[in-house]
Amino acid sequence: MTTTSTNPVSVSVQPAVAGAAAAGAALSAVGGAIQAVRSDDGNPLVGTSEHVLLALIAVALVLWIPGYLALGRLTGTRTGRIGAWLAVIGSGLLAAGMTSTNLHDQDYSWFPVVAAPANLLWLAGSILLAVATWRTGVLPRPAAAALVLVWLSSIILSQLGGNLIAGAVWAFLAWTLLAASRRPTP
Repeated sequence: MTTTSTNPVSVSVQPAVAGAAAAGAALSAVGGAIQAVRSDDGNPLVGTSEHVLLALIAVALVLWIPGYLALGRLTGTRTGRIGAWLAVIGSGLLAAGMTSTNLHDQDYSWFPVVAAPANLLWLAGSILLAVATWRTGVLPRPAAAALVLVWLSSIILSQLGGNLIAGAVWAFLAWTLLAASRRPTP
């Protein structure tokens, strides 16, 4: 994929984007803490703690959307923008699916059909965005690599409290976005 670079500093970030990312980080961390201490009963029906978890994580996913888009713009690359949009579409679809499960008290039969491509989109977008932020220096290299860790910890490690990790990563990203919002634009 070709990248065309512009000066990342010339892109402005609204402080509200950092605020949304920080709020999403907090919700993810609370969800992760709940996941870390509760046991999964294997029941397909959604229980009380699962309703809370689904709501927390779905809202966190939605609150991260402006952050993904801002990071994609900050890279100034086509790869970064495409990665951001793929992550947004994937996480948005997952948030919608989680919300439907929450309202229905169990997964709809169509949920796996949506969840699989949504996860692939979110993962692929995270990888592309990580590569773009790594190459352009928009994020410190460990933070760029951690973009993929958000998906991994939110999905693969979720039952072990992985959203604590995702929340920590997004807290740092929120701080980075806030710093970007305070930079003067030429």
